[in-house]
Amino acid sequence: MHTNQRPRNLDLSTLRSFAAIAESGSMTRAAARLFMTQSAISMQIKRLETSLGLSVFERSTQGMQPTTEGEQLLHFARQMLALNDEAWGRLTSPDYEGQVRLAVPADILHPHIPGALKDFSRDYPRVQVKLATERTRTLKQQFAQGEHDVMLTTEARPDSTANVIAKQSLAWIGAHNGTAWKKRPLPLGFTNNCAFRTSTLEALNQAGIDWIDIVSTEDEMVTVAMMTADLCVGVELEFSDHAHRIIVEHNGQLPTLVEFSIALYCVDAPGNHLAQALAGYIARAYS
Repeated sequence: MHTNQRPRNLDLSTLRSFAAIAESGSMTRAAARLFMTQSAISMQIKRLETSLGLSVFERSTQGMQPTTEGEQLLHFARQMLALNDEAWGRLTSPDYEGQVRLAVPADILHPHIPGALKDFSRDYPRVQVKLATERTRTLKQQFAQGEHDVMLTTEARPDSTANVIAKQSLAWIGAHNGTAWKKRPLPLGFTNNCAFRTSTLEALNQAGIDWIDIVSTEDEMVTVAMMTADLCVGVELEFSDHAHRIIVEHNGQLPTLVEFSIALYCVDAPGNHLAQALAGYIARAYS
């Protein structure tokens, strides 16, 4: 037979008083520290001991020392109070509100950035993240002009100020069961000023493979449509989201492509702790 019992809860205010007595060794000193009267703090401890059914302090001429059970309670009390104080601080402190401007190339938004932003928003609910997407070259220009606080890039040779959080090889991308990759000259689909174009053309030229550009666009969705229709092949980071396309298994008939770094930049200025915090979440997501 099951009986319903009311849940028993430890009162955080009482635990704070308990911890203060344990640390100071005196109810009088603890009361002064917490701006309470000695009688009020004494009543808290009496109710705590009655509720638990055990003594949490040994009282002697040397002061008040936790009992064995009291030492166990002190361990939990410190953890609970620390978590309470962190939650309260993050929800109410002006240090945890504001806006962080994040810039990420669209091809590396997935799979890690949504999870990192979700975790950051959970822990910093009063901070607004403003997201911008562009090609690396454009983002770096904007970052230099102070338009972003945190930036991810895809670069073969990142700047010395960058934190390289991952490295990925480039891969040939094409349609499911496609044959465009077998054609000569090889039909290529790059957006204008794509960061991967120069190194890809160098690899094709070194391999003696003729090629032709068949796309002229700023819109990545145009190249995706052309690849999906098996009218061209493209080049993307190996672990990018290749929706509706696949990595081409060319068995050496196309050249191996270079490795690119995913680099993390953060504004180095006083008071940008929110930007540094967001950068930390992103770095951990990639690790």
